[in-house]
Amino acid sequence: MVLSACAASFAAGRAAAEPYRLGCLASLYGSLPLAAALERIRKLGFRYTVPSKVHAGENVYTTDLPAARRAEVRRQFADHGVEPFMAFGGFSDIHLPGKLDAGRAELDLCAGFGVPIIVAWGPWYYQRFPNLPRAARDWEKEVAAYYPVLEKLVRHAESAGVTIAMKPHTGITANARACLAVLRRIPSERLKICWDAGNVSFYEGIHPDPDLPELSPQVKAVCLKDHLGLRGDANFPAPGQGQINHEEMFRTLFGAGFAGPLAIERVDGRDTKSKLTPEVTDERLAAAYRHLAPILDRVTARL
Repeated sequence: MVLSACAASFAAGRAAAEPYRLGCLASLYGSLPLAAALERIRKLGFRYTVPSKVHAGENVYTTDLPAARRAEVRRQFADHGVEPFMAFGGFSDIHLPGKLDAGRAELDLCAGFGVPIIVAWGPWYYQRFPNLPRAARDWEKEVAAYYPVLEKLVRHAESAGVTIAMKPHTGITANARACLAVLRRIPSERLKICWDAGNVSFYEGIHPDPDLPELSPQVKAVCLKDHLGLRGDANFPAPGQGQINHEEMFRTLFGAGFAGPLAIERVDGRDTKSKLTPEVTDERLAAAYRHLAPILDRVTARL
């Protein structure tokens, strides 16, 4: 299924009219029904989101949704003035039996919703994070099995008109240099990168990544999370309250022509999910917006 010409034209027109597109993950409000989640997202000033598969225990963005239900969900997004501008796919296990078809279905779901980018990551590198990697022989065997199947998925992405954006998540996409190696291995306009500075800080202890300028032309989406502490320290405060220099990152990316979605992914800090009530999430997303929007305004105004 290819993105309709109408949807593609609308998305292109909106992107051309806006200097940047800042949104957040709808899963931050996953405990709420979809309509309530979208209402909060819009009231905070966001017009874009990454759809969550489930809201309040109900499937709203899954490959098994009947056509009528898909149409109803799309109407809810439109009625609230919030556009799904990228999705999360994962695809770390597509080399396992039966998973490739599931991955293709995820791409078709994106196409049907008019979502142009789906975020992915490779196999998990560790036996036990952060200090025990997998044995080299096992890791090399898994990577050798993974790449041919990823290439098949990329070919389907080409036919569906959806871009797979790999994000840093240890292993084959651990940092900017590793991401470049993936793109060189499977050259395609439908295989690009979703940058995630928070992940590079958390998993690799690197901030900022010195190779981001070289990678930047291939970055088509950004997951925004901050990180505070040393490598492996699970502390992800709202953007602006950690050690990620967002202004430097945005200058690098937009200076290389970046025009993709920017999605706030985490604001939980050290809190467990049970402490992140919708009201707390509102406060933290509002703080993130107050931090990020002025920086993005400054950076894009100078282009």
